[in-house]
Amino acid sequence: MRSTVFRRLATTTAVLGAALALTAPMASAAQPAPLVPGELYKVQLNLLRCVNISESGEDELYLKLDGGVVVPTSTCAERGTVDYSAIDPERFIFEGGTPLNVELWEQDPDYIDPDDKLGVFELNDARVNATNIARVVKNGDYSYTLTYTVLPL
Repeated sequence: MRSTVFRRLATTTAVLGAALALTAPMASAAQPAPLVPGELYKVQLNLLRCVNISESGEDELYLKLDGGVVVPTSTCAERGTVDYSAIDPERFIFEGGTPLNVELWEQDPDYIDPDDKLGVFELNDARVNATNIARVVKNGDYSYTLTYTVLPL
C-alpha cells in the first residue's frame, strides 16, 4: 500500500513540475536596463523623423559629433523619415552618466549662406537595449525626432 501511494505521489510531483516549467516566463536576453555611470556604451541610430522641416520642399540634413560630420547629408521632406539603421554604432561611443550631444545641421547649397545648426539631440536619459527618442524643436518653426538604441560596448 505504501509503495503505491509513494509511486502516485512521485508521478504527480513530476507532472506538476513539468507543467510549471512549461508555463514559467522565459527570460529575454536584451531586457531594458538603466545606464551605469562610468561604463562605455555605443548608440545605434534608428530613424530621423522630420515632423516639420525648416525650409520649404526638403531639408538637406546631416549630423555632427564633436565638431566633425558623422552622418552624411540626407534629404527629408515634411513628415518624412531618414533611415539611419545602417550607420555603424561604434561612431557614437559615450560614457554612462555623460550626455552624448549630436548636432543636427541643415545644409545650404550656396557658398554665401552658411549651413544652419538646427539644434542638438541630447542622448542622456536612455535605457540600454530599449528604443529611446530625442527631440529638436524650435518655437513651432520646425521639429525633428531621432530614435536610437543604446547598446553595451
